[in-house]
Amino acid sequence: MKSIFISGLCIICAMLLIPISVMGENSDVLKTEAKNETVEKIPAKVENIASFKVLDTATNIITELSAEDYIFGVVAAEMPALYENEALKAQAVAAYTFACHRKAEAEKQGKDYHLTTDSETDQCYISSAAAREKWGEKADEYEQKIKSAVAEVRGKVLTYKNEIILSAYHAISSGVTESSENVWGNALPYLIPVESLGDKLAETYLSVISFSAEDITSRLSSLAEPTAEGFAFTEPQVSSSGTVLSIKINGKTVTGFAVSKALELRSACFEVSFADGIYTFLVKGYGHGVGMSQNGANYMAKQGSSYGEILTHYYPGCEIRDTI
Repeated sequence: MKSIFISGLCIICAMLLIPISVMGENSDVLKTEAKNETVEKIPAKVENIASFKVLDTATNIITELSAEDYIFGVVAAEMPALYENEALKAQAVAAYTFACHRKAEAEKQGKDYHLTTDSETDQCYISSAAAREKWGEKADEYEQKIKSAVAEVRGKVLTYKNEIILSAYHAISSGVTESSENVWGNALPYLIPVESLGDKLAETYLSVISFSAEDITSRLSSLAEPTAEGFAFTEPQVSSSGTVLSIKINGKTVTGFAVSKALELRSACFEVSFADGIYTFLVKGYGHGVGMSQNGANYMAKQGSSYGEILTHYYPGCEIRDTI
């Protein structure tokens, strides 16, 4: 996700289903570009799911992991271990809920596996050994910290009207989270905009990236035809959360998500300016912006919020239930 200027995410991690520090390290569950996909409602059986079959997309090998080991690996990959305990617990519940939702879908579709290690389509996952190597001298401390957080919320899931939800999450919002409808084309009552003001305080909230005329032509030529003057960005359509839903490039309407992907911007919440042959993009947040902001969760935890308060804030109308 231009003086030419755009006022101003988060399936699918997107394809949503398709889903992701200071940001979390690889965050953004449901990462892919906006798609008009229908998200089926998965009945909440509220049964404890003890394991998940995970396809390693690098080796094409399916491994069955215990729920605890899998969620540990997701939290270790998705959220910095230095985050607050309540934020880590919120992440663990969101990760387990997402995995349960995906497992139900996969079984309904007759797949041999429930999730993949592809961060563009599912949650990020890292093995315990890889996590320890990443953490270095902090390995013992961080491993115990995340294991404790996962254990404290073991078996807890998020539901909406007795159905397990699609618990999308992302690294940093624009200050207000985005609706699933604006990002993936399908409206879900618990994935709607909510304030996440702590995100504006994140060191990596704003990012700036510049492109020469030659570079931007090579990146955007598949979206619009360049002219002798280069590219003109006009008529941006922006959501209330700041996401560029559409914009005209040399008169051709394209999505902000397409621009963001082509230019590898951190989100589709951007503004663009042009001067002296250089196109400069000012980008807010990191990710699609839907669901829980990981940075926002950490900010709330620092202010004294519990993991339950964090989750019910970012997924309004949802309940935290114990599986049996």
